[in-house]
Amino acid sequence: MRRALWCLAALVLLACDVAANPASSLALLRIDAAQPVPGVPDGQAAGPSVDGIGLLATRIWPGQVGKPISLVLSEGATAAVLHLVGDSLHYIVPAGAPDVTAPTLPTLSTRLSFAPWLDRGPHTLLISAVDASGRSGPGVFQRLDAVADPLAPPEPESFLHITLRWDRAADLDLHVQEPSGRVVWSRHKASTASPGLGILDLDSNAGCVLDGQQREQVRYPQPPAAGRYRIRVSTYSLCRQATAYWSVEAYRFGQAAPLAIARGQSLPSDTRTGQGAESGILALELDLP
Repeated sequence: MRRALWCLAALVLLACDVAANPASSLALLRIDAAQPVPGVPDGQAAGPSVDGIGLLATRIWPGQVGKPISLVLSEGATAAVLHLVGDSLHYIVPAGAPDVTAPTLPTLSTRLSFAPWLDRGPHTLLISAVDASGRSGPGVFQRLDAVADPLAPPEPESFLHITLRWDRAADLDLHVQEPSGRVVWSRHKASTASPGLGILDLDSNAGCVLDGQQREQVRYPQPPAAGRYRIRVSTYSLCRQATAYWSVEAYRFGQAAPLAIARGQSLPSDTRTGQGAESGILALELDLP
């Protein structure tokens, strides 16, 4: 009893394990070396924010173990709270020192594991930052798609899909700016239950951790909003390659011929153009009715 109470009060994450919390036996999400807390996290908005999410792909599956995720938090944050919506508990993960991706901000990396009884279909991971006084900031919602087969696409049919492919083991990124100005890219992969908005299904070769895919796709499970779409190709790193050749294709559901195709080449100079939401080479512009 004393150990259980101490686990709930302390922020020393290695001090108690998931087994110390009875609610964790039915939990859908498990994060090792993190503090489990029963229930839903408190909804606040006055604390620090989550500035970036690093996730290789939105696909998950029941029984998956050790899916890596990294976060960039705003100044003043000391930890992050992660909660799979509908789960019986949430987790507090401490922030570490800044790294090369965010040299002035707190960051963290951890791994997610999912219960074998996780339902297939869309799920939502709620992430918020916390400061030393316990104040949490606005929550960020990250969509996850639970599939039966790790190699199966989460939704084979889309009203619109935009695909970037390249030929070398490099880290290229697809950026799709929607008519509203929202950009779908590796730090903003998905939106939950939002009609007309796109979802990035994979951040291939992220940080030169090579996965052999050399492909990224933004798909629209529901009819996309009318207006102009600007599609960019950003070269985060060539990963010791001299160059990389890429192509971008856009397709509408039920149409065999593409709406548009663009091809190009990434050079070392392209890695120095910045890494923001609107960085990269403008490959295509689409005007949808």
